[in-house]
Amino acid sequence: MTLLAQYADAIEVRRMKLRKRGFALAAEAIPPTGQAALWYADAIQCVPRSGQAVARQIARLCGADSEVTIPWRSLADAVGVRDRAGNLRRYTERGVRTLVDAGWLEVETVGSKRGAKTTFRLLPGDCSPEWLGWINDEDWFAEAA
Repeated sequence: MTLLAQYADAIEVRRMKLRKRGFALAAEAIPPTGQAALWYADAIQCVPRSGQAVARQIARLCGADSEVTIPWRSLADAVGVRDRAGNLRRYTERGVRTLVDAGWLEVETVGSKRGAKTTFRLLPGDCSPEWLGWINDEDWFAEAA
């Protein structure tokens, strides 16, 4: 009997509880560690709230490394914040776009649709006041849904 077959029932029970619960697991609330924690501490000072939420989860997933390969859907579930229309992925994509535009993140997608692999690489970003002036005030002070 394989390990998966042995624990399949327990895994399904936990999966059902997560669907009912509808919020992030306790591990997703743990702060980032390693060199990614230092990146996160700098990045959150220079990006709006959507970028901060995404930066936290990417830094948590990177740990001691400077890159992580994760599907978009898993990243959106880890971030766990919905936009005004109720979409998890769009909020996450907006946060990633903000980090990329500021130079804090590099995104590389290989493949398409379900077989796509997306790699997020942490980069030293731009904290200059010139870039901060281009940010829309609504992004900074919008309430998280």
